[in-house]
Amino acid sequence: MKTMLMYERLTPVNRDQHRALRVKASGQHLNFARETNSLLMAVTELPLAALDLPCVFVASGDQHTMVSVVGLRDKENLYIDAEGRWDPQSYLPAFIRRYPFVLAEQPGGDQLTVCVDEAFDGLNNTDGEALFTDEGKVTPYLQQLQKFLLDFHNDMQRTTLFAKRLNELGLLVERNIDFKLGEQHLNLNGFKVVDEDKLRQLAPEVVQELFASGALGWIHAHLLSLNNVSKLGARLSRKLAN
Repeated sequence: MKTMLMYERLTPVNRDQHRALRVKASGQHLNFARETNSLLMAVTELPLAALDLPCVFVASGDQHTMVSVVGLRDKENLYIDAEGRWDPQSYLPAFIRRYPFVLAEQPGGDQLTVCVDEAFDGLNNTDGEALFTDEGKVTPYLQQLQKFLLDFHNDMQRTTLFAKRLNELGLLVERNIDFKLGEQHLNLNGFKVVDEDKLRQLAPEVVQELFASGALGWIHAHLLSLNNVSKLGARLSRKLAN
């Protein structure tokens, strides 16, 4: 899974170094995400993401998190067209929307710092949104960006706790995506889903716990999202037919 590899030259945003920096839309659009078939996703995105994308769990060290599956083959994102544009009829994950910025932890501490990918072609000193005023004060644009990045960071922590609880309850089971395209057999593995039989066997008090925390709704959205695998297959078929 290609994640932080999307960022080529990350550097902390600095009011002295980036006083004149401006950010405008990329001429390459979303080409930076073209070679990934899955994207990290927060559970708070599930109500919308589940309508368009298969949303599954993956192990990350001794923890679990969520990803949205956006391709059936390695290094292929089926939601980005030849011009680098995301399908306007499909949900665009926050993981993509935050680029070229990201929150990063400073070594040896818990402090989070806004970083920018200096390889992003939309950075310049003349056109677009400014990060700082001429006096070096944070602009409303950067304030809004900081809030968005912090919200996503916190939502990803909630996602880890959500997945941890599902794993503790024994609900997560390994699954593969098998898809036949003509004579070609495609197989995606390494992810997990909620086992519906085990879900139905939970004690009433556990179900109430999941309901009260909002986790039960997330679980059902996740299960609903698995129906989107067939949509991925249809996208790949259309791409190969062109």
